[in-house]
Amino acid sequence: MMRRRTFLILISILGIICVWTLSRALFSNLTANRSYDLQLGWTSNHELPKINDSSDRFINHAPLTAIAIYPDQKEGLLQAQLYVTKRGESEILQQESMRETEDLAAFEMRLHNLEWEKGDYTLHFKRGLDIQKSLDFTLR
Repeated sequence: MMRRRTFLILISILGIICVWTLSRALFSNLTANRSYDLQLGWTSNHELPKINDSSDRFINHAPLTAIAIYPDQKEGLLQAQLYVTKRGESEILQQESMRETEDLAAFEMRLHNLEWEKGDYTLHFKRGLDIQKSLDFTLR
């Protein structure tokens, strides 16, 4: 009887450990950042790579911050670039480049939007020769 009780307790503990391990692995897969993101706003978050007030329509009264957010796993290290154009045009109004590093989580750029007129613009995030993401936004 004692052996059977010990065996059942041992099996229960092993079952709990298995369920805990599987749920932890599944949760980390569900919450993993797997793609590039591009955000624009006034206030960047100082704890996480994100913009607290991200939007695509802004009253042009203060400098905006653009942030390109990297996935947890990057494919190689390249030269990255954030740049802004008028929507539908190719002339670059502002750009910033940086060399990527292993531990890079985000690439941030303060915009000179107070110098720009009201209208529609596009923020581009480029790695190497490929545009990873673009974000259309409007200044009112």
